[in-house]
This record gives sequence, C-alpha cells and structure tokens, in this order.
Amino acid sequence: MITLKAPSKEIYISLGSNIESRIENLHQACKLISLEIGTISRYSSVFETPAWGFVSTPFYNGCIKIETSLTTKECLLKLQQIEKEIGRKKKQGDQYEARPIDLDIIYSTEGIFKLPNLTVPHPLMKDRKFVLVPLKEISNCLKHPLLHKTTDELLNICSDNSIIKKTDFILKPL
Repeated sequence: MITLKAPSKEIYISLGSNIESRIENLHQACKLISLEIGTISRYSSVFETPAWGFVSTPFYNGCIKIETSLTTKECLLKLQQIEKEIGRKKKQGDQYEARPIDLDIIYSTEGIFKLPNLTVPHPLMKDRKFVLVPLKEISNCLKHPLLHKTTDELLNICSDNSIIKKTDFILKPL
C-alpha cells in the first residue's frame, strides 16, 4: 500500500517572550512546534527588543521557518494551543501586555489570508524591527507578496526606530 504525503508548506513564524524565563519559553515553543506542527528548517538568532506598543520588560524575539503538511489555518490553531500550554493567558483588554510567549505567522507559501483571526502576511510586520531583523537572518531574499519588497528592503524603510540587540542565544528546541 502506498501512503501519499500531503504537500509540504513553508510557514515563517515570529516568536517573542518577555516573561521569565524568556529563553526557555522560546526553546519550549520551538520544541512543541517541531513535535506538533512540522520540521523547523531555519532558526534565527535571538534578539533583545523593547516592548512594542506598551511599557514592560524587554522581549526576546526570533523567527523560524517550518515545513509542514498542515494548512496555515491548522497551524494557527496549533500555535494558539502551544501559547496556552506555555502559559499565555487571554488578553484582558485591547492593549498589548506582557506574555510568556507570542507566536505569529508572518508568511505562508499557501498564500495570502484575510480572515477574522488570521491575516497573512502579518499586517504589522513591515512596521516592526523585532520581526524584520530576525526574519532577515533566515530569509533575506523572500519577497512580501503584497508589497513586493524583500525583508532587507522592508527593513530599510521601516519606521520603527527601536534598538535591537543580538544576544548570544539561538532558537532551538529544548
């Protein structure tokens, strides 16, 4: 009997944590992603970044590229489950807040989505150095499907003037 494998999709995910232990939260997320969603084929360095949109402790941020047979929508549901497992609570209001883990889909080779709970490419990525800097490490030449600019080009025109510091950490499963 021949088993057909579902076509593989590539999904780029931004990870962030600003509740201790930040690096362990990121590593745990990578472990769960590799177990529940697919193979992580690229890992960025970890960058320390200021909280964006609210006052809080700095974040550790990074990006990964995964290969998966799941749809982008299925991937979103799994990422939300992983966030809960690591301790993320439902937001109390409309404001940004501190969190042990934040997992956002940035790009998907499955295409462009505009749904109530999923927009791909991520609508704010072009304005966030904490996404663009690690994304540049793993995929500098990838073009934004709507803006038709590479990650490097987006970074050059990004209005975010945050100071992004590269740490000695890399993303990896625990």
